[in-house]
Amino acid sequence: MPRAIDLAALFVGLSVAIAVGQQAPAGGTQSLRGSQQPARDTPSPQQDTATPAPKGRIAGRVLTADSGRPVKRARVFISAAELSGGGRGATTDDMGSFEFTELPAGRYTMTVSKNGFVSLSYGQRRPLQAGTPLQLADGEELKGIEFRLPRGSVLAGHILDEDGEPMPGVLVSVMRYQYQQGDKRLVTAGTAQTDDRGQYRVWGLLPGDYYVSAQARINLPGGGPGGRGGRGGGGGAAAIAGAFGRFGIGGNIAALFSDDGDQRSYAPTYYPGVPSVNEARPITVGLSQESPDLDFSLQLIRVSRVGGYVSNPDGSPATNGSVTLIADGALERGGQFGMNYGSRIGWDGAFTISNVPPGRYFLRARSDDTGQPQFATLPLSINGDMDDVPVILASGASVSGSVQFGGSQSSLPDFNNLRVTAPSTDQQIGGQAQARVEKDGTFTIDGVPAGPHLFRPTGNLRGWSLKAVLWDGRDVTDTPVELRSGQKVSNVSLTFTDQVSQITGTITSDSGTAVTDYTVLAFPTDNSYWRPQSRFIMTTRPDQTGKYRISGLPAADYYLTIVDPAQQGEWFEPAYLDEHRPGAARITLGEGDTKVHDFKVSPTGTAGR
Repeated sequence: MPRAIDLAALFVGLSVAIAVGQQAPAGGTQSLRGSQQPARDTPSPQQDTATPAPKGRIAGRVLTADSGRPVKRARVFISAAELSGGGRGATTDDMGSFEFTELPAGRYTMTVSKNGFVSLSYGQRRPLQAGTPLQLADGEELKGIEFRLPRGSVLAGHILDEDGEPMPGVLVSVMRYQYQQGDKRLVTAGTAQTDDRGQYRVWGLLPGDYYVSAQARINLPGGGPGGRGGRGGGGGAAAIAGAFGRFGIGGNIAALFSDDGDQRSYAPTYYPGVPSVNEARPITVGLSQESPDLDFSLQLIRVSRVGGYVSNPDGSPATNGSVTLIADGALERGGQFGMNYGSRIGWDGAFTISNVPPGRYFLRARSDDTGQPQFATLPLSINGDMDDVPVILASGASVSGSVQFGGSQSSLPDFNNLRVTAPSTDQQIGGQAQARVEKDGTFTIDGVPAGPHLFRPTGNLRGWSLKAVLWDGRDVTDTPVELRSGQKVSNVSLTFTDQVSQITGTITSDSGTAVTDYTVLAFPTDNSYWRPQSRFIMTTRPDQTGKYRISGLPAADYYLTIVDPAQQGEWFEPAYLDEHRPGAARITLGEGDTKVHDFKVSPTGTAGR
């Protein structure tokens, strides 16, 4: 096994003290201390009074990691497929205690959160990593579970103007890279607004590497006493915000004018005072640590105005919708924050986006005038005002078809909870169109943007897995379909099977003790499937007894290994998979196959069969 990254050590011994208990006596439970009862959840009423209530119980405490004091009013949430509604929540009492009763047997996940502290899952060892599931047998009692919540980390500093003067009212965002739908993207972890001294403070952060960006609010000369970005900014700021709208950040830039008439703006700026996240310096913060002196100045640059008219396919003006400018390549570089500028579409189809820095962009428009979304995308190179940009919308594609279930089960999933989605494999498109499956098993997805799409189910499909997606008899299960504007796609069929494959086993030490620190990873030997959103890549964590289960992999040849990932989703990276291919076990799965593979972990961290 590869050595875990150093960040893991920050969480060892701080996340959860595992102490799960014994079988509960029939018909009753035990209190955690004397006669005082811990805070309990409210089980849902039993629908059938003739069916005895389940007797499972999970109980424990939440303490601070630094002092060991009880954390009262922390939110504890458990979820499992066997629970009605998917989950239950409880709040800790004055002693930090919580209790869940009347639980059915099942595989549970548990999370704890409170403002100012790092949210944790049971068994979590490091940031952005999945926790350990809890396997609860029928009538079993798991007690003595102890969470030790670390206090969140803090990033703080001052935002200054070009002369080193403090800037109040500036929006500050703290971002970090993490995986979403298999892609590594820059996402916001926290925000703040500078006070009258230009100071900001973002708290409650996980340990890790962060990027800090700042963007000023709009203000024109004569805009009132609020000053640049002040909350009390007066008529000028309000008028511009009303005219340009508050879509994106195009209307949230402080605008100034020089003596020669050029318009200048404070551009979105990244610490330590650079215009691009590619040039930004990451700030590494440890567990419950504070970085207090992250001061930087906003950049004052020449900006442009982009305006034009948005038309429907028949030439009439669009009257409702939005226009957005996205920096060319921003999404490929991980979804850069602070690079989108936008405007609402006016009643006459007109739009105006002000304060746009020079550069290459994609203009993306969307309107819902006709009851169905319409789209347009065109490239723009901006280095000066552009006042008459024509934007012609096109209707989205329409996809219709049916779902089919084949197998030995007599009961089918509830179609009211079943959806068919068309996720895009192109980050430039964004969004995800979906439709509900009707009682007769048919569906129609309208307004799908042009571009490459997959077809996937969502909803409660327990006991079933997707077998194939066919379009006019052609297998497109794992092949993106390139859709065109206005295209009508029919005869799409999603077939499901109840012959669900499984890989099960245990992870134990040489002495037979359960090992719960690792993640089990299954990925295909065919590297053409090593991509985001792949059905052929799955992971799972072992429960408290060291047992694991992976369900629903398509029939194929697989590598199977145990890993210690830094965060959720990095296993979709081809380089990560290639690194873990040597030494992995080989397993061939057919439809409905169940395979067993046990792992032994030596004290050096190496795994064997």
